[in-house]
Amino acid sequence: MSHALMGGGKRFRPLFFISMIRDPSKQDAAIDIGCGIEMVHTASLILDDLPCMDNADLRRQQVTTHKAFGEATAILAAISLLMRGINIISTVEGVEPQLRARLVEIISSAIGYEGLAGGQELDLNGGFGQDNIADVEQKNWLKTGALFGATAEMAGLLDNKPEEQRIALKAFAGHIGSAFQTMDDYLDTTGAASVLGKDTGKDVGKSTMASRLGPAEARSAYLEHLRLAYGLLPHCGIREEEADVMLKSVFQIMPIEAASA
Repeated sequence: MSHALMGGGKRFRPLFFISMIRDPSKQDAAIDIGCGIEMVHTASLILDDLPCMDNADLRRQQVTTHKAFGEATAILAAISLLMRGINIISTVEGVEPQLRARLVEIISSAIGYEGLAGGQELDLNGGFGQDNIADVEQKNWLKTGALFGATAEMAGLLDNKPEEQRIALKAFAGHIGSAFQTMDDYLDTTGAASVLGKDTGKDVGKSTMASRLGPAEARSAYLEHLRLAYGLLPHCGIREEEADVMLKSVFQIMPIEAASA
């Protein structure tokens, strides 16, 4: 569990969550919930790397968990991280029980068959729209965007933001998630493992934005999602300068100045 969780990574999801909370009285809870979100995300990476899925050797600049400890231990570590993350969110101090239950409901939905797990199944075995870009976008939303959207929805509720800000924030997160997955598709085709810290070429034969559009058009789609995200940013009730710095840090491998201008 420690190998997978503490080995590296951008920590984008927890930092993104914490940055959306402006209520000083909720900062400690936000840090705990952010840690829970990262545990859930890391559990998904362990499973994604298994031989029965992407069969990856490298993740976060180190050997994948199943390569280091064996498949059985990797699966058990993933289950443990997933449940520990949910446990943290369900018992976090400083949050009323009804809201804690709602936060667990949101993240549970995002990682199940209506979200990450469903998207992964479509990625591995197809099911619809192998040649339809809109369906590839929908698959990307399930794989990556659903957890970003859940993170934003959870933050909006914890921070007690007005409904219009919560709607804008979830849409903003959706575009960030889609941009993130499109960037991942693009870099799987064009990037180097030594730079990315994980294996490349794992999407060969899959229906991705890069395989359907080509690298140049996939990059354009990535920039369009970021442009739309930046357009929503003023309506989200978060610190815009802080969000801009974070986004440019996370997406630095594919510059986003054209999208944020």
